[in-house]
Amino acid sequence: MPLLDIGYRKWEGEKTPRSTRSLALASTGIHLVWKGTWLKRVLMFMAIPALIAGIFVATFEQTLDRDGPRALLSILARNPQSRNIAQRAGVDINAAIESPESYRHFTWSYILFNLSRYPQALGMIVVLGLVAPRLISYDLRSRGYLLYLSRPLTPAEYIFGKALVLYFLLFVMSALPALLIYVAGLFLSTDSTAIAQTWDIPFRILLASLVLMVPTTAVALAFSSMTQESRYAGFAWFSMWVVGSVTYFTLWTATQLREQLQNQSQYQGRGARIEAMAPWNSFKLFSPYETLGYLQQQIFGLAVKDPWTWAPWIAVAIVSVAGYGFAYWKVSRVLKA
Repeated sequence: MPLLDIGYRKWEGEKTPRSTRSLALASTGIHLVWKGTWLKRVLMFMAIPALIAGIFVATFEQTLDRDGPRALLSILARNPQSRNIAQRAGVDINAAIESPESYRHFTWSYILFNLSRYPQALGMIVVLGLVAPRLISYDLRSRGYLLYLSRPLTPAEYIFGKALVLYFLLFVMSALPALLIYVAGLFLSTDSTAIAQTWDIPFRILLASLVLMVPTTAVALAFSSMTQESRYAGFAWFSMWVVGSVTYFTLWTATQLREQLQNQSQYQGRGARIEAMAPWNSFKLFSPYETLGYLQQQIFGLAVKDPWTWAPWIAVAIVSVAGYGFAYWKVSRVLKA
C-alpha cells in the first residue's frame, strides 16, 4: 500500500453549474487586476473625454430653445471631417443647423462615435496591452494553469474566464460611459419625443462595444498564450497597432499622391490628409484600428451612403475565431505535454 498517492483523483468537492464556472476564474482575475492603482488612474483619466462628451449632449439638449445647438452644428459644418461624415450619413448639415431638434439622433450618434473612436479606442489599446499579456503567459510560466484545470474546468472554460476579465474592463471603458451619457441626455432633454428619436442608440452602443471587445480580446489572448514572457506578448500587441497604422497611412498617402500626380493637380496637404472618416478602402485591412473604427461608424449609422462591403466584417470574424482557437489549442497542447 503506497504511503503517498500523487496521481490524479476524481474531484469530490461540490460542483457549481458548468455555465458559471468561468465566472469564478473571471472574478479572481478582475480582483487581481483591480488591485493595481495604475488601472484606476487610467480609468479616471479616461473619464475626462466621457465627461466632455456628456457636456456636449447636455448643452445640446438644454439650449434647444436658444442658439446652443445651432452654434455646435455650425462648428461641425466648418470642419471638413464633419461635413464629410454628415454627407455619408445622409444628413444635410445646413438643414440640421436650421432645425437641430430634428437631427438629435445624428448629433448624439456623432458625439458618441467620436468618444468610442478616439479616446476609448486608444485607452483600450493601452489597458489591454498592460493587462492581457500576463493573463495566460504568467500561468504558463508559473504552471498555475494546473491549479485551475485540476478542477472540473475545461480549457475552453479557462479561455472564456480569461476573456471575461478583458470583457469587463472594456465594458467599463467603452459601453458604460456611453450608456450613462445617453441616459443623462434623456433626463436633461425637455423634448418628450427624445426617446422615440433615439431609442436605438443604446443597442448601437452595445453592438459597437461588442465589435471592439471580441476581436481585440481574441488577439490579446493569442499573444499571451504564445510565450511565457509577458513582455514579448505586450511588445507584439503594441507592435500590431503601430505597424498596422503606419502601413495604412503609407499606402493611403502614396495612393493619393499618385492620383493627384496623374491628374496633374497641385498637392494640398489638407486634401491628402488621412481622414478617419474616409470611406472604406482595402488598405484599412492592414490596420486593426482603422478596420474597427469603420465598423463602429457603420453601426452608429454614420456611413449609410457608403457602398456596403463585407470585407471588414469577414476579417474581424476570421481574426476572432483564429485568436480564440489558437489560445485554446495552445492551452490544450500544454496540458497534453
